Amino acid sequence: MGVTVRMRVALAGSLLLLAAGVASAGPSSRHGVIIRAAKPYDAIERSVQALGGVVTHRYENIDAVVASIPDERYAEFAASVGSGKAIKDQLVAAPRPVAGAVHGQRVGRAVVEAIAAQALDAAAIVATPADYASSNTLIGADKLFADGNLGQGVIVAIIDAGTANSPVVAALSGRVIGGENLVSDDPVTSATSRNNGAHGTWVGTVIAGNASFSFKNSSALVKGLKLDMPSAIVGDCPDPPAVANCAVPIVGVAPGAKLYAIKVFPSTGESAPESRVMAAMDRAITLKRNFDQGGSTAPVSGDGTEDNPYQYDALNIQVVNMSLGGSTNFAGRDLEDELTTKMIKQGITLVASAGNAGFAAMTGGSPGSGFGALTVGAASEPAHERLVADVFLCGLGCGPAYRPSDVIQTADFSSRGPTADGRFDPDITANGVWVFAQGTCEGDSGCVAGTGRAPLSFVSGTSFSAPTVAGAAALLRHAAPWASAGQIRNALILGANPRLLGDGSKRIDQGNGFLDVPAALSKLKHGRVSSMIERSFPTSVVQWNIGALGFRPVAFRGNSFSTHVAGLKPGEVAQFFVPADMRTDQFVVKFSNITPALPPEQQNQLFGDDILVRIADAPTSTWSSPCSLTAAGTCEAYINSDQAITIDNPQTGLVRVAIQGDWTNAGKVSADLVIERTQGRQGPPTAFGRVQQDDLIPVQVEVPAGTAQAVFELAWEGNWARYPTNDVDMFLIDPNSDVNVDGATSASPERVVIDNPVPGAWTVYVQGFTVRPLRGDPDGNADEYALRVTADGKRLPAVQSN
Repeated sequence: MGVTVRMRVALAGSLLLLAAGVASAGPSSRHGVIIRAAKPYDAIERSVQALGGVVTHRYENIDAVVASIPDERYAEFAASVGSGKAIKDQLVAAPRPVAGAVHGQRVGRAVVEAIAAQALDAAAIVATPADYASSNTLIGADKLFADGNLGQGVIVAIIDAGTANSPVVAALSGRVIGGENLVSDDPVTSATSRNNGAHGTWVGTVIAGNASFSFKNSSALVKGLKLDMPSAIVGDCPDPPAVANCAVPIVGVAPGAKLYAIKVFPSTGESAPESRVMAAMDRAITLKRNFDQGGSTAPVSGDGTEDNPYQYDALNIQVVNMSLGGSTNFAGRDLEDELTTKMIKQGITLVASAGNAGFAAMTGGSPGSGFGALTVGAASEPAHERLVADVFLCGLGCGPAYRPSDVIQTADFSSRGPTADGRFDPDITANGVWVFAQGTCEGDSGCVAGTGRAPLSFVSGTSFSAPTVAGAAALLRHAAPWASAGQIRNALILGANPRLLGDGSKRIDQGNGFLDVPAALSKLKHGRVSSMIERSFPTSVVQWNIGALGFRPVAFRGNSFSTHVAGLKPGEVAQFFVPADMRTDQFVVKFSNITPALPPEQQNQLFGDDILVRIADAPTSTWSSPCSLTAAGTCEAYINSDQAITIDNPQTGLVRVAIQGDWTNAGKVSADLVIERTQGRQGPPTAFGRVQQDDLIPVQVEVPAGTAQAVFELAWEGNWARYPTNDVDMFLIDPNSDVNVDGATSASPERVVIDNPVPGAWTVYVQGFTVRPLRGDPDGNADEYALRVTADGKRLPAVQSN
């Protein structure tokens, strides 16, 4: 999965202007909302229509609808449906390959051009000893191929940007049986078009690719393969002029499986509302339910062509791949996560990417946080890293210098656990670095016209480790048709190899281990696999939840913590959980005595051996940088000498400091870590009280003339230190009726600093954006908030407060 941060849809200004008594101009804007409501939905539809809204989607497998409400009626609507029933529709960013840099050397994607392509038949696939697309030999898929198991007859649905069924995508010839487009306003109306974004087609080729591509023997790719992955070349390929061209296959993990595309991201690469992603999950469940109830699997529309795909009312979908996702403040129990358990119950094994938020702890998001999901992290295989270095980065022969460590590692970008409710995460790991895949045209004129092929790319991300496991699930489905969806999921987890990775990866890094398909099948055949899905029984305190897994926050003596981090292997990560409360003004994280174990001449000869540091702010299920533009240093850095990183005003909860032995190191490295904390005194708040879901509470303050800086800070009890995390927003209206929405984020606390503020009466609105009952709270429906407003450091009292 590319970096896929989930973003809120903020309230439009008209609601705030109305609340401030200011007439809004122009036509009313509308507000997307997901509503928990009981079927048959008649009552909720009447309520929505009475307020000028419209129901835009009705879910079949959960009790909820999606509606569009005029902003100026939203507060009235939320009050009418009851506390906690209305949930703001959020945006899920379109997934993309990981783009990053390692000492300026990593690229986000590398493209190669073949001179010919040919679909492979079953015999050719079985004869292929290895393939670059998913390292089928490494995961043991080739052993199932040898038994004739290619995943035949298994249908895998891909919820993504569409999956191409086009002659320009030879890797998926005959694999895509149809699709549905859920994006109503996209100029590309087909889910199987060559003109969609490439991501869902890359995913499809990892699952079910079945083609061989010819490259010039003299090409850099073939030369690099001969150095790093000779088994990825089919047949003899002696140096030219003996042979002019050489064949390199893309063989998916289940090359006999069929694919069904459910398109949720537009061809323009824009985000999708969470409600649409949920609708795709809901649709997959409905298709499987209809099949299980004896529905006809004959197409109900379409002619099977690229721009008019077959669609169905019933389909035996047994595996779903979701290489997408984002943050959640209610891990395992929000509506999207709830759909993961519905899938399992309906007989669908859902495979989800862990996310690409990096190696700091607690960065895995939803739907991977769902109880029913099989969540996949990404591993980095040396041969893949070396090949791309040889071909694209530093010239043939530099690969071993670029990646000197011979062990498989957890990829540095792969999101880590645990979850806020106290579960290890991810579940399993597979290669996700420099996967060879074919995509869509992406605007290439020859490809669009059909005179050329869709580009071949090397791409990285948990987006591509997930379909590796989805393909493995399809193989198990074919081999063990009696097994339930839960047993398939659990067999893959139980069969994973925790010893293959050699970087000291722990359960929050690699899950149960690296994918091992034969081991999973053996567990199924010997009846050792339960259908039960793990659930959690969390407290309301995140620290206690992860403490049950053995993770403890650092203990300050006075306001300082120090430790020695010894002997980190290349790719190994040490995690530190740093508690921050409302009194915490600053952390200074100091690194010193960076000491490689190897002498300089034996270290990485391109970069030297060092440490890689990544610091995550308190929000869980994502990476949120706590470093501002004015902070010293950066919150992700390669460090080989003494350095300090300053974090001002960290959010409340657990800040995570992660130190990695740089994955490009040749040997171990050690360092000293000191964390210094500055705490300030908190005087009485400007206003405090209780806030419920969708409350809009006004507080007025008088900002004196001549004020150089005003600071507005809103805190609440159910912050990132609590489970579930509440989301309370702060909107400001100045004396000129201008609206400031900088305090309407997912931060906790919300903090807005205004230089040279307009003097006079300011109104602060405290809004309950998402307020759930805190566990153990007898009152149940509200959270406690405290608003502090200062002018040049002096507290401002509330002039009016409700």
